[in-house]
Amino acid sequence: MFADHSYMTEAAMKALGRVSKIIWLESQDEDRLVAEVRISKPKVIVSEYCKITSRVMDSSPELRGIMVWGVGHDHVDLNAASERGICAANTRGSNAESVAEHAIALMLVLSRKVCQSDAFVRGGGWTNREETGLPTELVTLDLSSKTLGIIGLGTIGGRVAQVAHALGMSVLAYDRFLTNEQATERGAELVELETLLEKSDFVTIHVTLTSETRRMISARELEMMKPTAYLINTSRGAVIDEEALIDALKTRIAGAGLDVFDQEPLGLENPLMKLNNVILTPHCAGSSREALEATSWTVYEEAKRMLEGQTPKNILNRAELVKRGFISPHIG
Repeated sequence: MFADHSYMTEAAMKALGRVSKIIWLESQDEDRLVAEVRISKPKVIVSEYCKITSRVMDSSPELRGIMVWGVGHDHVDLNAASERGICAANTRGSNAESVAEHAIALMLVLSRKVCQSDAFVRGGGWTNREETGLPTELVTLDLSSKTLGIIGLGTIGGRVAQVAHALGMSVLAYDRFLTNEQATERGAELVELETLLEKSDFVTIHVTLTSETRRMISARELEMMKPTAYLINTSRGAVIDEEALIDALKTRIAGAGLDVFDQEPLGLENPLMKLNNVILTPHCAGSSREALEATSWTVYEEAKRMLEGQTPKNILNRAELVKRGFISPHIG
């Protein structure tokens, strides 16, 4: 059962249809979703954004797995799933290249003043071929020789580091789950968050949203950044204190590239809309054609494993399920 209308390729849907009956829902209301789950009694629920709560889980006695379409899983109650012996998995890695390239693209658009230059030309401002005729606000920056700070050096962050090196950048990283040796293997120097913020010309965020990462970038952290620095976020909006960021964009830092926000879609009245030093994209970093196809097939493969009683490869709550005796520590 699909709790919301996530993208799936026709081929992946046909393959999934051969192993299970497919039900499409589109309900962000918990009461309605509970009622629909109670009727359909799915064995696997696929969700991109729709909240999967303990009430939803208890509505289907046959529920075996929760499949997250994408990487972010803050909308799934993992503790509740673990208590009930329900596997939860995501499509980790399927859109890593897409998100990494999007983060780099935001950095390039900001540093090369692409949007401002486009508006300058379209507005008829380009009347002199000599570079001295261009306004100073169109003077750009080279990424080469700059320092990039990566918060979260997982699959996506590691790929960003690789591309950054190709552009001639130095790379710092903050990641509580990696050793110095592991960070070095991924092309980055592991440092504390404060050091990263103080030294980086660009800061890009690649962490999942948890109680520990929520608002991890607030007024205090933004104050540590260079006044010439740019902040990139393609993870989750709530990782940043949006009000503090808006204030910093007005008074403290050079700019930002944002693909995710506190409230999505972004409202026209949001103050971010009025700032000319921020690039806004509609939570599309992981939506390249290649990533959508890879994600579709990963959803199929993992859902199929769950339906057949197997442990999914991208399981999110393995440790808790082992701890509670639902799966063997030697499986998966």
